[in-house]
Amino acid sequence: MNQAILTLDRVDGVSARDYRTLKPAYVPQWLASLAIGLTLVAAIQCGWGDQTLPDFAAWSASLALALALLSALVLTPRNFTVGYLVSLLPFLIAWRVAAMNGAGLLMWVSSFTAVVLLLQFADCVVNDWRRERASPGAWLGTVLWQMTIVRLYFGLNELGHSTEKIFAGLGSFHTLEEGFRHLGFAQWAGLFVILGGLVELASAISVGLGLFARLGALVSLLYFLVATVGFGGEWGRGYAWASAGGGGWEYVMMLLVVFGSVLLTGAGKFSIDGWLLQRRWLPDALRVLCTNKAGR
Repeated sequence: MNQAILTLDRVDGVSARDYRTLKPAYVPQWLASLAIGLTLVAAIQCGWGDQTLPDFAAWSASLALALALLSALVLTPRNFTVGYLVSLLPFLIAWRVAAMNGAGLLMWVSSFTAVVLLLQFADCVVNDWRRERASPGAWLGTVLWQMTIVRLYFGLNELGHSTEKIFAGLGSFHTLEEGFRHLGFAQWAGLFVILGGLVELASAISVGLGLFARLGALVSLLYFLVATVGFGGEWGRGYAWASAGGGGWEYVMMLLVVFGSVLLTGAGKFSIDGWLLQRRWLPDALRVLCTNKAGR
């Protein structure tokens, strides 16, 4: 009986206690909440004050930051992993909206907030290493964090592409719409811009935040294969990404390798999947979308 309880208390070799204590030790949450709050104020100023954020870009940035602040205030104190990830994604959307529209005030305040969030993450990683350094699996723990960093970057990297399609304003949308027309989409160009943006947003949520990460990795693989084989032409331009006549398949292959690795294993403990699995809130049929057999 005791052995059964011990087994149930482990997910991917990580105990339930590890999930509860997975948080920064030195960078306080009030500082992150304050920084996100100031960023929201800057977004409102840029949207309705100096109007450097045009049309719906003002709403996109402001609503995204409101969601980030709500998560920072409500979710993060209860569970750092979930709250941090849920705050990070909309914050990055707002930061990208500011950069694409040249909203100087919002860009500078967002940069400060980004430093705070980065320090929180680094603090969390180091704190976890410190707790586990005397355990037999300490080295493996550092490898898992290495893959977490890679997953976060490549997953959330899709936000930049998604934001320019569906969050950054009409100017960006119409520019991309014209580009899609040249790819042969004709009168359906606008629809495919939106669909592409939604798929990229789903990829960022699934792979970046680690929510049904294996499913998201599979969808991302298929999306980039269709986009590059059917329309981009990268596979016929040689290897180098920076080359005459357009980029080759170097970067595309890197994306496919990273998404393929997430498809094999899942997202690990710093993810929404890890939290859901630890709390046993997912039926068996859905666990396969989060982690492999060893993880289940």
